[in-house]
Formats: sequence, structure tokens, C-alpha cells
Amino acid sequence: MLKGKKVLFSLSFLLLFCLVFLSADNDQSKKAYELMYQDIQALKVQVQELSAILKKNSADLQELKDQVKTLGDLLRRSQAEQNSFKDELRNIPVQYQLLNSRLEEMQFQMSTLQDIMQALQNLTNQPKVEEKAQAKGSKSQVAKKEQPPAETQKPTVATIPAQEMYNNAYGDYLKGNYNLAIDSFRLFLQQYPNTPLSDNALYWIGECYYSQGKYDEAIESFNELLLSYPSGDKVPAAYLKKGMSLMQQGKKDEALATFKLLVSKYPLQEEAKLAQQKINELVGK
Repeated sequence: MLKGKKVLFSLSFLLLFCLVFLSADNDQSKKAYELMYQDIQALKVQVQELSAILKKNSADLQELKDQVKTLGDLLRRSQAEQNSFKDELRNIPVQYQLLNSRLEEMQFQMSTLQDIMQALQNLTNQPKVEEKAQAKGSKSQVAKKEQPPAETQKPTVATIPAQEMYNNAYGDYLKGNYNLAIDSFRLFLQQYPNTPLSDNALYWIGECYYSQGKYDEAIESFNELLLSYPSGDKVPAAYLKKGMSLMQQGKKDEALATFKLLVSKYPLQEEAKLAQQKINELVGK
């Protein structure tokens, strides 16, 4: 009986120990599950934060792409405008020559009109001269009729043919008849070496040679202009085309010296700006 009670007591104690152990084990499992849950929740928060950062980075990346695209468009537009500006710069000498030609034509017309008005005025004054001659006697009257005043004849005989000769030569140049234009300008210089158009005639002779690729002859004509008419209005243009002729011959140092001389002597002239562009081209090579 006593032995049975001991066995029963031992079994009861063992059962109680098992219950306590199971209870402790359940508490530990519960804590482990709680910790895992908390970790999972923390991971979810981190994933959400990473997703937000990824979205923000994607938006920033797209914004950068848009900016790069905009910059590319601006660069292409700038290059197109630069090319257009270069084309306009290339056309400046042609436009300048056209404007210069029109200005010369207007000057020719004004000069011709003045000569015509002077001739008409002389014709109107001629009867008064004849009346005075009649008062002095028949001999004096005959002399006056046979020899009209020299002052009234010089403008009508000398100036108008000079204008016509120059206009014809210049017209041949514009048509591309360079040899005929050279001969006509040379004839003009032989007959009228000291007129306001004489330096122009020498300049256009040089232009004719330049257009034909005869750069030695062109340089010779421009040098003749610079020496004979140092105060002429074609001097800056002569320096410019002389430098361009030297460039065509590959004489870089001489061309640079000519362009620099033009810029230093005539800094405000349009030819000086073109000469500076040529200097930049030569220095950059």
C-alpha cells in the first residue's frame, strides 16, 4: 500500500513536471512567433520604403532623360543656327559687292544728270554771249560763233564719254566678259587717269583677274591701285582682295601681313571685319 502511494506520487510529480515543461515551451514558441511577426512587419516597412525610393529614383531618372533630350534639341537648334549664320557670313561679300555696285551706278547716274544740267545751262547762256558779241562788232561776233566757249564744251565732251566708257566696262564685268572688261578699263585709264573713277577701274581689273584665277595679275593690279591712289575709296577692298589672292597662292605669311595691315589701317571698314575672319582662319590652320 505504501509502495503504491509512492508510485502514484511519482507519477503525479512527473505529470506536473511535464505540464510545466510544456507550458514553458509554449511560452517560448509564442515569443518566437511574436518576434518573427515583428521582423516580418519591419521587412514590410523596409520594402515599402525601398519601393518609394525606387519610384522617386525612376521619376528623377525620367526627368534627367527629359532634360538630356531638351539639351539635345537645343544643341541641334544651336548648330543649325550656327550653320545658317556661317552661310550668311559667306554671302556677306557677295551682298557687299552688289550694294557697292548699286551705289556706283547711282553715283554714275547722279554725275551724268549733273553734266546734262550743266550742258543745258550752258546752252541757255549761249544766246547772251552772242548778244554781247554782236554789240562789239561783226568780226567779234563771227569769232564767237566759230569758237564756242571752252568752259561750256569740256563737261559735255570729256565727262559724259568717261562715264559711258566706265559703265560699259563695268557692264562687261558683271556679264562675266572679263577680258573685254579688262581692255575697256585699261582704255578708260589711258584716257582718264585722274578721275574719281580711276581707282575703281584698277580695282575691277584686279577683280577680273581674280575671277579668272590669275592671282599674280590680280595682285599686280591691286598693288598699282594702292601705290597710285592711296587715298581712294577702293583701298580697303584692294587690301582685302590682295590678301585673298595671296591665300589662293598658299602664301600664308604674306596674306596674314596684308590682312593685319588692313585691320590696323581701316578698323571700322567692313573689309576689316572680313580680313579678321581670314586671319582667324589662317591662324587656326
